[in-house]
This record gives sequence, C-alpha cells and structure tokens, in this order.
Amino acid sequence: MYDTIIIGAGPAGLYAATLAGMHKLKACLLESSFEYGGTLNLYKQKMVYDMPGYRKINAGDLIATLFDQYSEYAEDVPLRLNTKAISIDYVDDHYVLESNQGVFLTKTILLANGGGTFEPRLLEVPEADSKSNIYYNVKDVHDFEGQELIVLGGGDSAVDWSLTLAEVAKKVTLIHRRNDFRAHEYSVDKIKQVGRVLTPYAPKGFIGYDKVDYLTIQNTEDNSIMDVPCDALFVFYGSSPAKHNLSEWGFELDDKGLIKVKSNMETTRAGIFAVGNSVTYHGKKKMISTGLGEAATAISTIGAFLYPEKTQSYKH
Repeated sequence: MYDTIIIGAGPAGLYAATLAGMHKLKACLLESSFEYGGTLNLYKQKMVYDMPGYRKINAGDLIATLFDQYSEYAEDVPLRLNTKAISIDYVDDHYVLESNQGVFLTKTILLANGGGTFEPRLLEVPEADSKSNIYYNVKDVHDFEGQELIVLGGGDSAVDWSLTLAEVAKKVTLIHRRNDFRAHEYSVDKIKQVGRVLTPYAPKGFIGYDKVDYLTIQNTEDNSIMDVPCDALFVFYGSSPAKHNLSEWGFELDDKGLIKVKSNMETTRAGIFAVGNSVTYHGKKKMISTGLGEAATAISTIGAFLYPEKTQSYKH
C-alpha cells in the first residue's frame, strides 16, 4: 500500500517525487510514455527564461537537473515508465489504481500529468501539410544555422524559440496575428532587438512548390499583403490536449476541461490532488515554476494528512 502515487513524470511530477522522498513517504511515480520530462521533451533545445535560479536554461538541461535531484530518492520513490493510469476507484479506505501494467493500492493520489498528452495546433493554411520545411518542434537548432527563419505565434514558446533560433540563424522574423503578446514582456522586447517582429499579421498562403520559399501574410487591420522569404517556417500556436478520461474519474472540471482544486491542491475527490497545467483556480498561471510550487503544497498537505504526528509545532 502506497502513501501516494504520483501520475506524470514531467517537471512537477519529478519535483513531487523528490519531495515525497524528502518527506519519507512510501510513493511511486508513474509515467505513461517511455521517457520522463513531459512536454519539455518536445523542445529540448529551447531556452527557458523564467526558471528561478537560472538566467536561462534549455529545456533538456532542465529535465536533466530535475531528474538528477530526484535520483537521490529514486530507490524509495521508483519511476515506472510506460505505465498509464486507466481508472481509479475508492475501496474501503484507499484507492485502487488500475494501469496497463497492473493494479496499485494507495492512500492518496497526486495528478501531475499536465492534463494528458498534447499535440501541436496545426497551421490551418491550404497545402500546409505538404510543405517540407514547416516545423512544429525543433530537434537541433544547428540544422538552421545561417538561414532566414519565420516563427508564428504570440506565446512564450514562440518568443523563446525565436530568441533561441536567433543565436544561430541569419535572420528570424516573428509573426503574430495580434499586436499584444501572451509571452513575457521582457522576452518580447528582446526579440524586437535581435530579430524582426511583424504584427498584426495572419498567414494566408505560400509561394513555393514542395517547400515554403515565401510566406504570404495579411495585415488583420488594413488587409495589406506581404510576402516574407524563409528557409524554414516554425509554428508555435500551442498544444491541444488529446482525449483524456479525466471526466470519467469524477473530478469537477471547468468549461475547458481543467480540474478545479482547492488552495491545498486537493480536487473535489478527497485524497486526490492535482498540480500543473491540468488544474485551474483563481489567478492560476501556467508556468513551470508555478507547477513546482503547487507540487510542494500538495506533498506537504499529503504528508501532514497521513502523518499528523510528524508535523512539528514551535512554541515561543
């Protein structure tokens, strides 16, 4: 019988497993894929600029750092890859978690799976799926050295990738359909200094046969047309969650399918907690650092709930 089972080995899950080890909880970490790191694996070379303690760190190194910290407790909190949670049922005084690798018994559960697997939002322009130089992730930035690149999007991923690619590219043009960006203001100001930013423009078509030689964009205010040359086109419109069975697990969800949680990160099912991009509450900010803080709150709550005698009190 486990004290807690952590579902999802992304940043929040790895940190939760580390904290579970620190709290000496009997726990295990389940990950449905064949590797830990979560969605950070989609952009290992992209720089992350808002991680406490780092001026900047690429996503791959961040995964490695979090895993190295967790490895101190890996023997006590084992990681089980390729283990997908299928259902959870409350029986007597504990939960029965069924997975594709067997059944687990646990007193509590911590969801840190980011809402499940995600797929990139595709560029909805005719013939986009036939162009060989349209990308939705970057495996190696050095593949694009000395090239003219276009990045589409207005969030942190688009802006951060623009900054990362600008370090090797001949020229980077960031195009966004609105004048306002969702990304950090500092990062937007920085890409304006080292690259070219075009707003408010929406992609309309391509010039080129099997690849994009020019991207045709249209101003969303005055309808003017512009053709922008490129050697490679990157689309960072965010991700869409794949179908997930959260609604079948009995949680209260909002209209976007996110799990509603209390201030201690407990869901509407007693003893089940959730952190990271799968949860919602007033003022919620989707950042890696936010998820790490939520993991700390959840593990501390679980520890105090299961072992109240361990909670120290200080008298003056």
